[in-house]
Amino acid sequence: MKIDVELLYRMFKQASIELNKNKSLVDSLNVFPVPDGDTGTNMSLTMKNAVKEISKKEYERVDDLSKAMSKGSLMSARGNSGVILSQIFRGFSKGCVDKEVLTSIDLCKAFISASETAYSAVMKPVEGTILTVIRKTAEKAKDYLEDEVPIHALLKILIKRAEETLDKTPEYLDVLKQAGVVDAGGKGLVFILNGFYNAVVGEEAEEFYELTETVAPHTSTEYTDIKYGYCTEFIIRSDIRDVEKLRDKIFSLGDSMVFVTDDELIKTHIHTNNPGIALEEALKYGELINIKIENMRQQHTSIIENNSSTESDEITKETVEEISKYGFVSVSMGSGISNIFNDLGVSVIIEGGQTMNPSTEDIVVAINKCRAENVIILPNNSNIILAANQAKELIEDKEVFVIPSKSVPQGISSMIEFDLEHSPEQNYNSMCEVLTEVKTIQITYSVRDTVFNDMDIKKDDILGVYEGEISSVGKELKKVVFESLSKAIDEDSEILTIYYGMDVKKEEVEKLKIEIEEKYEDLDVELYYGGQPLYYYIFSIE
Repeated sequence: MKIDVELLYRMFKQASIELNKNKSLVDSLNVFPVPDGDTGTNMSLTMKNAVKEISKKEYERVDDLSKAMSKGSLMSARGNSGVILSQIFRGFSKGCVDKEVLTSIDLCKAFISASETAYSAVMKPVEGTILTVIRKTAEKAKDYLEDEVPIHALLKILIKRAEETLDKTPEYLDVLKQAGVVDAGGKGLVFILNGFYNAVVGEEAEEFYELTETVAPHTSTEYTDIKYGYCTEFIIRSDIRDVEKLRDKIFSLGDSMVFVTDDELIKTHIHTNNPGIALEEALKYGELINIKIENMRQQHTSIIENNSSTESDEITKETVEEISKYGFVSVSMGSGISNIFNDLGVSVIIEGGQTMNPSTEDIVVAINKCRAENVIILPNNSNIILAANQAKELIEDKEVFVIPSKSVPQGISSMIEFDLEHSPEQNYNSMCEVLTEVKTIQITYSVRDTVFNDMDIKKDDILGVYEGEISSVGKELKKVVFESLSKAIDEDSEILTIYYGMDVKKEEVEKLKIEIEEKYEDLDVELYYGGQPLYYYIFSIE
């Protein structure tokens, strides 16, 4: 038995179904109990949207299909787990190069390549994670590089090795051992492998599974009016390689452009007032498929008919925005925090961060909204930095700098440090250096029972998170606040900034401000409405 293109597609699809079916279980394994974008959710969204992309076209060879899956997962990747998963599929695709079908030996080589690529994509690989599971699985695959074996038998052997490795992940990471759980990402990978096996043996999901598109985090700009009213998307099926003229023409029609070429397909996204002209230009290059035009002002989708001549007159009235030296993209949660970033000069806000990590494609779209030679990205969340760096690699027409900000206070301090007169490299260095000068405390609640660093945490407990680590646990909000502050404030602390969330009443936080000022008399305390969900308070200490 060999894996042809049809079977490989079913393997990818069943893997997505199996993962989505069990994403809540994977989420529940997250040791860190804060209400963040969880591993299972991020992996499932990455996988689901990638499969949706490959379902739009028919393929004749497994190398073409695996390449499309690699690209689809790369653009859909959310969170660190989603980015690592996309790199696994990227490596898998490398192992399928020049293959019309896969033998068991080819499949082993693809798994080995998947492991190597995933490890190389992470600067500091941590053992006891999904990386360990894919590595040990690939090592087992090396035992079957000489003689062909039945595909189903090989997968069964590899799944057994993956499960055995998963069970041992607590031996690598003490936090897993304390919580009594295995690694969440590794568990997700096991479900993917099980999906592969189900497709091979014909035990596919009986019920139809709708691979629905997930609503992406909302991206907003500093402008209150919508300048370009029609969100226009289409794919051109063409074998013409010289498409720079088309790209420049469509780019002149609006903003938020995404223009991706992949063999005979050209995927285009543009916000414009002239969708008819965009389609007319595209038709010169080939057949159009998957056309979608949405009236963003009226919030409904409609296909524009018979308006090319009118729009031709309108195009002469359009003026392209001046290209600035700098543009900024910031991930933000909460209207108040978004307003602060806007006031500091951030041109594009991606509203997300905690419950919904933006995908690589979301960040690419945001970068392309910046009419600037140099774009600086502020992820403001450790779980978004990998996706931001992945988006950076996809941009060719401007310089992109990712500031590794892990929190909103770090992002704000970094923006304050920016100097328009400095070079991009000087700004990048100074904006990175200032990250170490600000401490962050976040006050939230636990979404599950767990044990973390010898602390017994129950669902709904109040949590104080200091510099990414849980520092205080309790039942009373104010008590946790002061316990957390006591661990962060020292003799060098000068300014404490409070960003209060959407569920906190102003009179409550004003009383808290007075109590903090009384306890820490030498500290300047500032108060801002953040409007962030899930987190009662975010404290910045400088």
